[in-house]
Amino acid sequence: MEWKDLIQLYSVICNGEDLGPFIHKPFASGHPKSLLHSLHQFARSKESDIEEVCKVHYQDFICTVNNLRSLLSDIDSLKSALFNSNAAFQSAAGPLLSSRNAYLEARAVASNLSTALAAARPCICLLDLLACANTHLTTNDLYLSCGFRGVGSR
Repeated sequence: MEWKDLIQLYSVICNGEDLGPFIHKPFASGHPKSLLHSLHQFARSKESDIEEVCKVHYQDFICTVNNLRSLLSDIDSLKSALFNSNAAFQSAAGPLLSSRNAYLEARAVASNLSTALAAARPCICLLDLLACANTHLTTNDLYLSCGFRGVGSR
C-alpha cells in the first residue's frame, strides 16, 4: 500500500467510517498482504496508545486508592476522637446533670417554703391576738378582751 493510502486508511479507521473500499481494493489487485501488514502496524500503534492511556489511568487509580485509604484512616481517627470526646462529655455531664436536678428540686422546695411562710405570717399575728385575748378573758379583764373584738372586725 502507498503512504497516501495508509494515511487514508488510518483516518477512516479513526473516524469509524466504512472500510469496505479499502479492503476491496487490495484483494481485487491480488495484494492483500500489504493491507494485512498495514492493519497489523495500525493495531500495534493503537496497542501502544492504549497501553499509555491505561498506564496513565492506572497511576490515577492508584493515587485515588491511596487517597481513599488515607481518608479512611483519617475518618477512623476522627471517629475514635469523637467517641473519646463523647465519653468524656458524658462523664463530665452526669454529675452536672445530677447537681442541676438537685438545685431545681431545692429551688422548688424553697419556693414552696416561701409561699407557706408568707401564708403563715397572718396566721401567727392572729394567733398572737387570740392568745392575748384569751389571757385577758382568763384574768376577767373583760374590757380589754372586748377591745380585741373591735380589732378583729376592722
